[in-house]
Formats: sequence, structure tokens, C-alpha cells
Amino acid sequence: MAALAFAAAAAILAAAPVPAVAPAAAAAAAGPDALHRVLAATCDPGSGSQTFYSSDKSSKGNVHMCASVLKRANGTHAIQATFSGDFFYYWGLAWYEENKCVFGCHLTGHFWLNKPTGAPVPGEISATLKGRHGTATHTFEGLTSGHYKITAGVTKEGGYWRNEGHVDSSRISMKTLNVTVNIP
Repeated sequence: MAALAFAAAAAILAAAPVPAVAPAAAAAAAGPDALHRVLAATCDPGSGSQTFYSSDKSSKGNVHMCASVLKRANGTHAIQATFSGDFFYYWGLAWYEENKCVFGCHLTGHFWLNKPTGAPVPGEISATLKGRHGTATHTFEGLTSGHYKITAGVTKEGGYWRNEGHVDSSRISMKTLNVTVNIP
């Protein structure tokens, strides 16, 4: 059966049209903001991962947040914030992967960009878990040199305990993630 699937995939790839434009040229044609280079990437302090629990400790998430400073081809800067986590539920005497999302498992919340001057800028977080894993990304554009702090407030909803009618047992609130970056 695996050999048949492999042969079918190979046939599809062989029949795929060859792009008329090289990938780098296609990216350049998309506009100057499409091109960038990463100047620095920083993850949250400590071990790079934090564990958060539901209010009754029936669910947990091992999560981290990173921020990358990007320099755009047009000379502007951006910060790309990424929240990522793996989620689990406790039953009996063991932790199990949170991959039974009958009613859906999702992440909601905000990134907040604290700029050198002015009010914090929000960036929405909205993502659906893929199995036990969830990732959300937001890019803050048009930034200048300075010291920036990005924080995240995220809530994970849904999962095994939600399926069983225990909504609060599946809800994990994660509010203390932050990263500080400098744009040269």
C-alpha cells in the first residue's frame, strides 16, 4: 500500500508544471516588502519554554514565544512574534497528547508591542490546534530603531476535558510571556 501511495505522489510531482520564473525572481516581483532578512531572533527568558496549567491542573501547555527582527528590502524594520505550544490533558495517572478536539481546540488572545514611545500596539492571536500543537504569528511592520518589548496573552480552549463537558478543565490562560528586542 505504501509503495502505491509513493508511486502516486511521484507521478503527481512529475506532472507538476515547472515554474517559468525562479523562486528568487518571483519573490522580487512580489514587491520590495516581500524580501527581508532576519537580523536577530530572541525567545522568552529562562529555559525557552514555560508550562501553564488549567485552573484545576487537568490540562497543561508547554509553550514559548520568540521574536525575530526583520529588515525589509525597502529599508524599514519589522518584528515577527511567534507563540508556539504543545498541549496535554491528565487522566488516570498520566499525561496524554491533546489531540481529541471534538468541539475544536483553538488559541485566542493578543501580542502587544511596547514601543519606545507611544501606546502599545496589539496584534491578534487566533489559531486552531493541529493535533496537540498550536502556533500563532503576527508581524509588526514599519518600525524604527529602538528597544521593544513584545508580550503575549493567550488562552487555549477546547480538548479532551471540553469534550467531556468540563470547559474550565480544558481552558489554559497564559499571560506572562514576553521578549525584549533591539532594532539597530
